[in-house]
Order: sequence, then structure tokens, then C-alpha cells
Amino acid sequence: MDTFDELLRKRPEISPENLNKDLEKYYRPYAKELIDLKKEKKSSHGLVVGICAIQGAGKTTQGEIMESLLRSLGYSSISLSIDDYYITHKELSELREKDPRYMRRGVTHDIPLAVKNLADLKSMEAGAKIKVPVYDKGVENGDGDRIGWKTISDKPDFILFDGWMLGARRVEDESIFESGLPALETKEHVQFAKDINKKLDEYLPLWGLIDFMNVLYVPNYQISLAWRDQAEEILRAKGEGMTHEQIVEFVHYFWRSVHPAIQIKNLAYDKIHTQQVVVINDDHSIKEVLIPGKL
Repeated sequence: MDTFDELLRKRPEISPENLNKDLEKYYRPYAKELIDLKKEKKSSHGLVVGICAIQGAGKTTQGEIMESLLRSLGYSSISLSIDDYYITHKELSELREKDPRYMRRGVTHDIPLAVKNLADLKSMEAGAKIKVPVYDKGVENGDGDRIGWKTISDKPDFILFDGWMLGARRVEDESIFESGLPALETKEHVQFAKDINKKLDEYLPLWGLIDFMNVLYVPNYQISLAWRDQAEEILRAKGEGMTHEQIVEFVHYFWRSVHPAIQIKNLAYDKIHTQQVVVINDDHSIKEVLIPGKL
């Protein structure tokens, strides 16, 4: 476990015993599959590994474990999030003037910048320097804003690219939005969901850069409300953080944008664009690792 000593010190909530089990069941086979894919491509280009999961499912933790594991196997990697590529607060404010329904960030990313960064990182040569944005969700009263840039100077073998809606594609039959799912209870909410659904086509150039798609699938997706509540409890004890009602409003907004039971579920069953599905239990533990369509 020497490989993970630093991570375990940094993240005391990770049980060494559980990590050992997950390494054998999930992380080591996952890393082997990625390394085999890189060898198969016979290219010096980096591989983009897409990781999709709803809020609270463990994207960040998994990314940290994979970076440590890949490093121990002699491969370099970096972690980026689609959250890094939200448009600036100024651009979000301008968007709201045109369409007040964009109450939160949601599906408001700088897609050309994300495409350029990923393409440049994939083809990066030794000695090159690539600037990627730094985004802070806490500034501007929680609206968030881009606060600067960081420079990547080490060529990565793997680019771990995660996001709450990463890989989500437009649903052809929009009647699914009228089936009474949580967060889609009013005509206005349904129309917003349909409008965002069409907007997902704009993301296809970005999704096209993904070499391996991994979906962290939470069958009981409504548990994310409880996960968020738990995360806010510490802040509430300090007189900060969101109330339960505010959490529901916050999470439901994102569900209206890309719904866990619609586009994300479709992604978990997508045999063309998804290579791996990891079923996540209510306690964040890994239930099983499957290929798409075997849920």
C-alpha cells in the first residue's frame, strides 16, 4: 500500500481495507485495460479517459486513486474536470439576460476551449506548455467564475476528464421528459429540459475526443440529495451551507439540465460510446463493474 500512503493520509475517510478490495476488483483491472488500449494504439499521444457520475458519486476520489496507481505502473496522468470549463461569470450574466432560466451554471461550458485543451494535451510533445483554466465555484456568491490559469508542462500518458454530465447525448424521444420524473414536475421544467437536451449536440466534438468512457452509475440516483445534505451538515454547524430545501432546488436544477434517469442512464447502456460501467451503492462503495447494457 506504499503507493497510496500519501493519499490515505490526505483522505482519512478512505479505509485501507476497502481500498485493497477495490484495487483488486476494480482499479487494477481498469488500469490494465487503459494501458492495454494505449499499447494497442501504438501512439505517443495521450489517451482521454472520460468519467461520468452524478454529484457525490466519488469522481474526485477515484481520480486520485487512479493517478497514484498509474504512477506506480510507470505512467503519467493528469485530472481535469468539465467543471473547469464553465463560461466566465460575465458570460453567464449575459446569458441570463437573454434567458433567465439559467439560474445556475448547469450546461454552460466553454466547449471550444475544452476541445482545444484536450486536443493539445493528447498531442502534447515533451517540453511543451499548455494553459488550462482554473474555476472557483465559490466566488460571485456561489455563481462561480474563472479565476486564472495553470500551466501543464509534463506530457501525460492519460488525461482523466470527469464531469457530472460528461458524455451525455441528446435523447431522440422527448416524451420521456413528460413522464413525471423528479425535477420535471411542471411544464416550464419539462420545456427547459427539452431545450437543454437539444443543446447537448454542441458537446459532440468534445465527446469525440474521449478514448475510453467510464460511467459511475448510481441506480438510486436520488441518494445524491442525502449525500449533498451530509456534505453541508458541517457547514451548517458553522452557520454556513445550504438548507435541505436549497439543496433540493440546487440538485433538481442540474437534473433538469441532464437527468440521471434519462441521459445518464442511456449512457450507461450505450454500447457504442461507453466502455465500462461501475455500479455505485448508496454508501459510495463499488457494487460491480460491468460492460454497457448488462445492468
